[in-house]
Amino acid sequence: MGNAEWVETPRRFDWREWVERWEAMQARYLVRRKERFEIMSRLVRETQGADCRVLDLGCGPGSLMAALLQAMPSAQIIGLDVDPTLLVLAEKRFAGHGPHVRLIQGDLRDPGWLGLLDGPVNAVVSATSLHWLSSDTLAATYSLVARVLSQGGLFLNADHVGSESPLIQELWDTRRFSVLKSKMRDGVDDWKGFWSDYLGHLGPRARQSRETALGEWEGVESGLPLSWHFERLRESGFTSVDCFWRRDGDAIYGGIRG
Repeated sequence: MGNAEWVETPRRFDWREWVERWEAMQARYLVRRKERFEIMSRLVRETQGADCRVLDLGCGPGSLMAALLQAMPSAQIIGLDVDPTLLVLAEKRFAGHGPHVRLIQGDLRDPGWLGLLDGPVNAVVSATSLHWLSSDTLAATYSLVARVLSQGGLFLNADHVGSESPLIQELWDTRRFSVLKSKMRDGVDDWKGFWSDYLGHLGPRARQSRETALGEWEGVESGLPLSWHFERLRESGFTSVDCFWRRDGDAIYGGIRG
């Protein structure tokens, strides 16, 4: 399935528990996360067909990949991520899916990730991963996405987006923090808590492997305005650029490769 044994897991490694904790933690931070995945899966299936090839950029432990496979069991889903400790969860999660799933360790900050693929795909998707990239790297990534997509292929990204108005951005940020506070529950990890426990369980070699792979990131946590994304996508050769879902500072946007 993958191209490497990313990290060595402990003998008693309950990957299902860690996937469940990841999903619960992500749901704590992201409004209507399941709905986002359902919309993206439907758009891919209805525009590209149920037997399409899909690339998930920054796939993590495979949350969006799982939703895509549920909607399109005969599709081939390729997951790419730089983090070896999350890829090992994806590998455990999709064991038994055979040729329908392929996992690749690749760094979106290095354009060489394009060479790790074995041909074009019908759709490229991503969820709350691309905001970790700097604006220059993200613009370059859009151009690379256009290159790997077949003509008529679909790109979709579900992520934070910013506002051109500081006042509106402040309102969005205030609302996001309010939602986060309201969703705090006993037993649900926050971001730091999950990583502290997970890496502590995997051990120091896994922690070092992750730190080496990730290095320094220069993204924009609150995201960039949709107008910025639309301009960069059109410059990269996308048509029918649009926003397909939005709630304050989170959106699904993308376009069709012309």
